[in-house]
Amino acid sequence: MKIAIIGLGKVAELHVQALRQIGPDIFAGGWNRSADKAEDFCRRFGGTAYASVETLLADDQIDAVLVATSTASHFEFARRSLAAGKHVLLEKPLCERAQQIRELADIAAKHNRICMPSHNYIYAENMRRLKAHIEDGRLGDVVNFWAIYNKRHDASIGEPDLTMRELMVHHAYCLLFFLGRPSHVYATGTNVHFDDKQAHDQLMITAEYADGKIANLWGSFSADDRSREPWSCYFKVLGTEGSGVAPWDVTKFGQASIPFWDDATYWDSFLQVEQYFLNECLAKASPPLSTLSDAYDAAVVLDAARRSLVEKRRVEIDYT
Repeated sequence: MKIAIIGLGKVAELHVQALRQIGPDIFAGGWNRSADKAEDFCRRFGGTAYASVETLLADDQIDAVLVATSTASHFEFARRSLAAGKHVLLEKPLCERAQQIRELADIAAKHNRICMPSHNYIYAENMRRLKAHIEDGRLGDVVNFWAIYNKRHDASIGEPDLTMRELMVHHAYCLLFFLGRPSHVYATGTNVHFDDKQAHDQLMITAEYADGKIANLWGSFSADDRSREPWSCYFKVLGTEGSGVAPWDVTKFGQASIPFWDDATYWDSFLQVEQYFLNECLAKASPPLSTLSDAYDAAVVLDAARRSLVEKRRVEIDYT
């Protein structure tokens, strides 16, 4: 298999280093809007710096494309890649609008190609094992779920919707992975850190289920959690017969050039998502652990949370 990357930023570096662990010749090269950046990337990691997206997609040696550009261009690059006969691994947030995700599903089906969301958190081994124990009934009936993230980011990055779009999307797809679709959400947010005072840097989403389960999704770019282990990011499920926690931040190395970049669990999740994409989806035609339908549901959940923030009330989620 050969994989090329459209968009050669920081996240692309994690993907390509994961690909190099799987096989030295999997990464074929990539394209970036800045030709100099593409040349530098390929000098460091190998592969061809393609002069254009058209040239990249016309290369018959490429089996799949990772789209790792900004969210605004995801739909167009994924659509063009699928139409060119390439399988697609699509970074999150997948698209600006939920309906675009459904359109990609139709396009992928039309061209008989896989379009897999890069929902990397759920491919981590501890997350998958926790899900297996839930499905086997070892925790009894699940009654509540917690997703907690506390990482101080530079105050200058703040902009409206950043925390919801870039952080809470992880919480949403993990929520769906463990519990399925909630029926209602209530969201609240504040600004205590970002320079842009119109931008929330702390968000809390409470999701309710028809059978009584409650999920609590907390995300903060305002402060690190230095207490306990510390575990600045973890997922916890409580059931009537047991409970489980999937912690991150348990192996650290080097200096974090940006928050979370020193967490081995985070790095490993990119290896695990690439392994699943290559070895299960492409080689065996297995469905992703988190599908385009799940990505659509996650987008709808977050849209309902945005509405709740504005209207300051509990909102019913409409998945239609």
